[in-house]
Amino acid sequence: MITGWSAAQVRAAEEPLLAAGEPLMLRAARALADHLLTLPEVSADARVLVLAGSGANGGDGLHAAAMLRKAGLAAEAITASDRVHEEGATALTAAGGTLHPLAGLDAAHLAELVGGSALVLDALLGIGGRPEVPAALQPLLDEVWQSGVPVIAVDLPSFVDATTGQAALEALPARETVTFGAMKAGLLRPSGAELAGRVHLVDLGLEEHLSGEPAVERLEDAEVRALLPRPDRASTKYSRGVVAVAAGSDAFPGAAVLAVSGAARTGAGMVRCLAPKRVLDLVLAARPETVGHRLERADGGDGAIDLAAVGRTDALVVGPGLPPEDPRASAGVHRLRRDLADTAAGRIDRGVIDAGALAVLGPGDRFGPDVVLTPHRGEAERLAARLSIDPDLPGPELARAIAGATGATVLLKGAVTLIAPGDGGTLRSQDDATSQLASAGTGDVLAGVLGTLLAAGLPGPDAAALAALLHGRAGRLASGDGGHPLVALDVADSLPQTIGTILADAQT
Repeated sequence: MITGWSAAQVRAAEEPLLAAGEPLMLRAARALADHLLTLPEVSADARVLVLAGSGANGGDGLHAAAMLRKAGLAAEAITASDRVHEEGATALTAAGGTLHPLAGLDAAHLAELVGGSALVLDALLGIGGRPEVPAALQPLLDEVWQSGVPVIAVDLPSFVDATTGQAALEALPARETVTFGAMKAGLLRPSGAELAGRVHLVDLGLEEHLSGEPAVERLEDAEVRALLPRPDRASTKYSRGVVAVAAGSDAFPGAAVLAVSGAARTGAGMVRCLAPKRVLDLVLAARPETVGHRLERADGGDGAIDLAAVGRTDALVVGPGLPPEDPRASAGVHRLRRDLADTAAGRIDRGVIDAGALAVLGPGDRFGPDVVLTPHRGEAERLAARLSIDPDLPGPELARAIAGATGATVLLKGAVTLIAPGDGGTLRSQDDATSQLASAGTGDVLAGVLGTLLAAGLPGPDAAALAALLHGRAGRLASGDGGHPLVALDVADSLPQTIGTILADAQT
């Protein structure tokens, strides 16, 4: 599990080490320099250019540059303000490096320094940074943007809030970030995660001093292997979990095929589909193992979903491809509501509310944390407005507010998927996807994946984080790691190999 910590927690963890005289800056700089020496751009005839702020982050970069020079490489620095980290500046000049004050550079000299470098180290701001770029630094950032020179961020990209991940629009995207002591929460949240590139964590001995709950968590393969439901010799189709999917309509009949396929390919013991005949015909043609339950809306009928009549169901997925006025949407939401106490009448406490069913939710609806809402940003904003929540909140705060108002776990879809537990637990963040997943129907597949994991008994937050990871990885596999387009059914069909690869990696 990757754990992200707030800036305040990181500072508090550093204090006892600094008080004991631990040279944290030099250790961080040494690790940074050693990492740079492994990169193909860092060669005998290449130059590394440090963008150095006045604080400790600038000191990290300057000390690392001095170490590179001692290794026989070229390294120089542009200092961003009149003040400079004195020890770092002294180390670099003593090693033969040059400090170039930004205020003294004309456009041509700035372009030569940046464009003639093999790498740029972004050491302008560290964990004290805010998502605002001073006007005096804009020409420097513009030059780096336009040059195309790869950027390595020191601790975290500058002008990114280390706790929230909020970033200035002008912040430099890094190919890699070398972060020190602890993973900063902002590197795991939007927009910080998108600017950070690949993150390398340097151990400085802070772990035992970090206190309180982490600000954010992210699943890795070890947790996936622990959480993934796997059958044993005693398993039956019922013990593996039965998913009922209320999906598909005249306008969007394929959504049911996609949701059912996502559920089946993740390993459900049985998938039921609750839909009109036209939709069922499509589902059964694609997935003949599905158990179909025909629900037609006759004139005057209410189209209610009677789970007791359908048979055993461990989790209900409602909403993919449903318009809000479809009676299955309101009936499915009703069956998942916490206040429906009579379980014999069909209440179920595990399920997914997606797409059209989200539009049915209102201020009076309350659920348990094993019910997962799966909005994208636009759906979350519309739901927030109905719940008297500010729809313009940043993603993490918006997901948490909706979870608090409904009691459900919220999976907020996006480039970085956020999971806010309905029980108020630690925020989850998964960054496993490819932009090729921005394609019609992929969310329907995700709803099915999530339904299977809930039916197998996983707690809502775990199921949501695991579903986001598997869905994202399957999208990468289906698109050749983002190299070519995909369609939604490709994602479902890639799930078994995705799961098998993760499990097999534990045996190699």
